[in-house]
Amino acid sequence: MPRSRLGPLAIESKLGDHPSTSSVWRAIHVQQKKAVAVKVFSAPFGGTPEARQAFADEWERLKLLSHPGLARCYGGGFEDADAYLAYELIEGETLATQIERNGRLSWENALEVGQAIAEALEYLHSQNVSHGAIVPDKIVVAGFAPVLVDLRLDRFGSPFRTSRPPSLDLVARQAPELAAPGVAGAADQCTPASDLYAFGALLYHAITGRLPIQGDSIEQVRAAVQSEIPESPASIVLQCPVWFDKLIMQLLEKDPVNRPPSATAVKLQLAEVRKRSLSRAGVAEHVSSGFSPLQVTNQQDKDEARKLLGRDVVDLKAIEEDDDEIPDATVWHDQPWFLIGGLVAILILLAYVAWPASEATLRKQAENLIAIDTRSALAEAESHPLRQLIVRFPDSPNAEWAQQQIDRINVIQFLHQLKVKIKNNLPIKNQGELLHKQAQAYENNGDFAEAIDKYRSMVTVLGEDAEYETAVNAARYKIAILKDQAGKDSDARKIVQNRLDEADQFLAEGRVVEARNIWYSLVELYGDNSDLKPLIDVAQSKLADKLQE
Repeated sequence: MPRSRLGPLAIESKLGDHPSTSSVWRAIHVQQKKAVAVKVFSAPFGGTPEARQAFADEWERLKLLSHPGLARCYGGGFEDADAYLAYELIEGETLATQIERNGRLSWENALEVGQAIAEALEYLHSQNVSHGAIVPDKIVVAGFAPVLVDLRLDRFGSPFRTSRPPSLDLVARQAPELAAPGVAGAADQCTPASDLYAFGALLYHAITGRLPIQGDSIEQVRAAVQSEIPESPASIVLQCPVWFDKLIMQLLEKDPVNRPPSATAVKLQLAEVRKRSLSRAGVAEHVSSGFSPLQVTNQQDKDEARKLLGRDVVDLKAIEEDDDEIPDATVWHDQPWFLIGGLVAILILLAYVAWPASEATLRKQAENLIAIDTRSALAEAESHPLRQLIVRFPDSPNAEWAQQQIDRINVIQFLHQLKVKIKNNLPIKNQGELLHKQAQAYENNGDFAEAIDKYRSMVTVLGEDAEYETAVNAARYKIAILKDQAGKDSDARKIVQNRLDEADQFLAEGRVVEARNIWYSLVELYGDNSDLKPLIDVAQSKLADKLQE
């Protein structure tokens, strides 16, 4: 850019895993005192009036999109030859950083990320929006669930777009219909199907630590994307469940028609992966369920089939010689009675799901999710059953309980995000975070009394400001924890005081060596404890007096 102001925004520092090549900046809205992420685009001569109007229409539509798994767009503007979009600032590690640091993710973590992103894609696609860039560095893991950032409606067709040429990594993630030689990636070619392919590439990379397609040049990778079938994730990472492996390979199908029909279908399949994995169903059972004897073509395969399935295989030669007695080879799950019964069961299930849950059911759902105590489970508890209790049963005691749980979840999320910021030396965005950071510094040094004073002052100073409600609740939460710790320290003070009294008794009896040993042990054990410092100073002073005698 570089500049210090952009419309109403004061520019601070670059964001992204690679700031030197990033076009995203951390900024503060001067009037609202709110931190945002702003993406800046350069266009020759500022773009035509028609292009500027199209860009303005785009950000107005983006402002209407709202989902917990998506970073909100607050709008945009123009400044000289630059245009910009302002987004909700999501601070934390990107998925790319996590994969790079660990080499790969466990399949359980990849599944957790996948479920959150699938829900975000389900919402986007329901709004007729395709993201077009489902890549690890556009997924920020902060709080309880991953968040997809950088929403665009016209990612490739607008003159206000990133001008960097596509990298090998980006092309290897693109669907074949976008990465074909000679295809530049027009906006109208970005579809839900191409998003799902990129989502499959994301899951593949997360689980295996490698891209599904490899190559040394853009041309080589583009050609490979069209025809090369990736090695299955389960063959690289043996712990990967067969059901997860099958879904990822289906997402990476070359023909869009062969991919899952929608993000909703993917979300349901991911839920089924979790269910089956938790049930510990045998892999051989699911592999063999799709085994068709008519696919056996030689004696070796027949023997293998008998070994795997434990039964004789149809003799293909006999079938070929007797055309009048061809057996019905339709597997049981393709029989009409099963399909009709399955359809009826699905209709009953849909009716059950569509029926609003009762107050008791919502409470039970929330309790079960809270008991799981993972980031995604707590986020799900807050966004659905707890919110439903408050909206649908506002006068019920359960509504009050639900609000208490939401406040607790918000506190846990606030403290987690602050921990991430402090650990990664990220900017502190407001007074609440700054005071918490200062209090935690005392806490980490063992000075609980000073930390409690800091937290109490925060409650006094910010307690009436609705903007800092979560920070104040977090301060009260920390005060309760530290008071409990201080109670334990009071027992330690009693112990130290009793030992000092014992040393004084030894000294009065002339048993100087025993007294000195007590003082030495107290200094050795508690010399670094700031809460016990006055008592330890007494021991040190008496030691010094005896050494001078």
